[in-house]
Amino acid sequence: MKENIKILFEHYLAGKTDPEQEKILMEYLADPANADSEFHGVMEKAWTKQTRETDYSLAAVQGLAQVWDKVEERQPKSRLLFPLLKYAAAIVVIISGALGWYAYKKAQQPVQTAIAFLSKTTQKGEKVKLILPDSSIVYLGAGSKLTWPSHFVKGSLRNIQLDGEAFFEVKRDTTSPFIVHSGQMQTRVLGTSFNIYAYPKDGTFSVAVRTGKVKVSESSGGKVKDLSLLTPGMKLLYHIKARDYNIHTENITEVNAWIKNSFVFKDVSLPNMLRSLERYYNVRIELKSSKLTQCRFNATFSNKSISHVMEELRIMSGKHMEYKIDTTTKTITVWGEGCQ
Repeated sequence: MKENIKILFEHYLAGKTDPEQEKILMEYLADPANADSEFHGVMEKAWTKQTRETDYSLAAVQGLAQVWDKVEERQPKSRLLFPLLKYAAAIVVIISGALGWYAYKKAQQPVQTAIAFLSKTTQKGEKVKLILPDSSIVYLGAGSKLTWPSHFVKGSLRNIQLDGEAFFEVKRDTTSPFIVHSGQMQTRVLGTSFNIYAYPKDGTFSVAVRTGKVKVSESSGGKVKDLSLLTPGMKLLYHIKARDYNIHTENITEVNAWIKNSFVFKDVSLPNMLRSLERYYNVRIELKSSKLTQCRFNATFSNKSISHVMEELRIMSGKHMEYKIDTTTKTITVWGEGCQ
């Protein structure tokens, strides 16, 4: 009997039943003793034939209202028809309930949706603190750009893009590795704090770790090559043109010193140092002597004005480097006969 009812139910949903068959089906469904889950399979087939999204538009709501209006207009002409309306109400409840259950079931399944991307670009002399969707914190340095998704998908990679310098405090999530893409370089972590220096024009890329572990890789020709696994106090310096790198130790307090206006330079060429100073202090520096390009410096400047920094560089060069500051145009001209 139940099997025949299920077949009849399928025909009803397909609009292939006659009035007599509908009466038999409605009488069966209206009986509380038959209120079990035997029709779930039939309803699942009906659900799969529905559109991917439920239509909650005004037109759809108005259309449904018109259907109910027509039902209400059918006043029973005899006592024989009155139970039929009761049965009709019963089957509407069953169908609506079952379809609603499958709609809920379908809603629980993950849906692939387009993810919007956000970005922040800082100007020279500017640094900002950002909080990402996963609660990770980023301190974005001057003249830098960070791009990240509006939300991260649990269990998937947390990919972001950096051009410039930033210090990261990554929220730990072992199921969702955090990857920073900087040109051909990739920095992968689970939860840690580290600094990345990746200005495209500088020709160098560096990663310094303050806490946790960081894996640095190089991407070339669609292939990813692992370079090194860094732990606290380690810094990797990659030379982009030569495609080689070296690793050395660094005081962990210096990893993100720039956040507090303390700038640390270790064996840095004068041209690269001047480019960094331009970003930090929002000035334009013109190097007029090729003889100074080979000069290299080790220096730390903490909360110093740009005029103080330039004077210290002049002294460190053995006073072979000269400079002039134009406060009106915020331009610094540098020249000299090399370094001592």
